[in-house]
Amino acid sequence: MAGSTNPMQRRITNGMVVVNYTDSTADTLLLKNPENWWPIEQDYYTDGYAFTTGEEMPERFYLKDGKFGKGLSSYTTIKGFSNMAIDGGAATVLDMHLDKNKTLRSLTVQAIANDVIIGLLAATLVR
Repeated sequence: MAGSTNPMQRRITNGMVVVNYTDSTADTLLLKNPENWWPIEQDYYTDGYAFTTGEEMPERFYLKDGKFGKGLSSYTTIKGFSNMAIDGGAATVLDMHLDKNKTLRSLTVQAIANDVIIGLLAATLVR
């Protein structure tokens, strides 16, 4: 998934992925900045002290290079904003475990917070 978020939406639910099953039940994955929802234009600087996300860096798909990873060896800058800018952007890879005993009916992506854009690039189902 790729999209936007910003400091005003930090530590709150920015959006959610909802899967509905044919038995009328559902499972939800909450997208929270910075726990599992990172912006397309940058990686977060984390030093484990003053700057921390509270979670391990998520797997990212670096769009310009077409490679998966958890961080780059070098970044560009967004003047006055970030020294961790990603040339070409990056998507966040999410892993949502579904109930294997149920049949999937639908998958919905919903933005909740203001000024947030959420895009689903691909979904893969694995048994």
